[in-house]
Amino acid sequence: MEPDWSHLPKDILLIVSEKLISIVDYIQFRAVCRVWRSILPPTPYHLPQLPWLMLPSDWNKSEGPDTSARFFYDLADSRIHNIHLPETSKKKYCSSSCSYVTLADGPDVSLLNLITGETFNLPSLKTSPSLAFRPFIPSYVRCQLGIWPYWHGSKKITDPIIQKTLLLSDPSQDSKCIVMALLKNNWGAALCKIGDECWTLLDEPPKHENYTVIDATYQNGLFYTISRKDIKVYNLRGLRSEVMKIDLPLELAEYHLVDGTSDELFLLAQHLTPDGQSTRENFTIYKLSKVGKPSWIKVTNIGERMIFLCRGHNQCFSFPTDNLLTKGWGRNMLLSASILERHKISLKFEYVLKQVNLTNNDVNLVASFGSHKMSCTQALWITPSLC
Repeated sequence: MEPDWSHLPKDILLIVSEKLISIVDYIQFRAVCRVWRSILPPTPYHLPQLPWLMLPSDWNKSEGPDTSARFFYDLADSRIHNIHLPETSKKKYCSSSCSYVTLADGPDVSLLNLITGETFNLPSLKTSPSLAFRPFIPSYVRCQLGIWPYWHGSKKITDPIIQKTLLLSDPSQDSKCIVMALLKNNWGAALCKIGDECWTLLDEPPKHENYTVIDATYQNGLFYTISRKDIKVYNLRGLRSEVMKIDLPLELAEYHLVDGTSDELFLLAQHLTPDGQSTRENFTIYKLSKVGKPSWIKVTNIGERMIFLCRGHNQCFSFPTDNLLTKGWGRNMLLSASILERHKISLKFEYVLKQVNLTNNDVNLVASFGSHKMSCTQALWITPSLC
């Protein structure tokens, strides 16, 4: 008779689980049976885990027609893991925050925790007239933004309007978790609480074509949005009103806001070519000085943190490294995932991952994921840990 492993004593099960050093092994260990899942916490508290790079959904079509297969590049062991996620089938992922990925199915939006499988529905874009019917946006543009699907020949196309989401807390722990959404096509930013029926615009988006919000972050009750001209700061603890503006450094660059510690905010500037048409592999880091009038001070050290950048999703965030057990990764580094080159004739592109030393801008190639057909999906950083 085979042993019944489901009756393994709880204390022994917990001791064994804490010996695992890979989050993939932990997920598989926890999935052995229902009893083990009920005993072991969804997130391994003992295991600091570097973010994973989720490759485009069509990265490896040779694996078969399963649209729920997702491929993740793990920095810890330089391997690609194939994980079955049926909740993502035929949906598009448009952002991530902590362990949650934002999925879009036409106008329907939801959050999925990739570790626990827990889902939360967000308000449909159809239920938010202030978003769905901007008077200064032509109807054909609204269709292209995916507020409702449209057909291109025989192909059904939806391009999610949400560019980036930020969770202000863990929705599994906070039933009133606030979700911030940065919207495409100069629609500004919107917010909702878990359980709300519609989105609320944070502010009326500017109607000037040369003013486009390109990135956003949240820190200590303040929400920061960045355009090509300046940074606006909103107070979410009060009436969600704009409280200040901060000028950008006078530099030809592509800018990203980066959250630091609870009292630090960084600005990452990726330099552009002299014609401003493409980026170069060198960066400048600025730290926000709050002494007197807020301004940016150039720095070469961000302390015990790494920065993760994914240009396809305008995704940029920092990650603490003081408790990391993984060799080869540490403080004051940048990991950049981007398209290396495009093949215009065959419509193919190549995703690469590069490591940048922020002290001297030395660049090393970490991985190349080969050339693949042009797709509307992008790579995306996922943090398989607690918010």
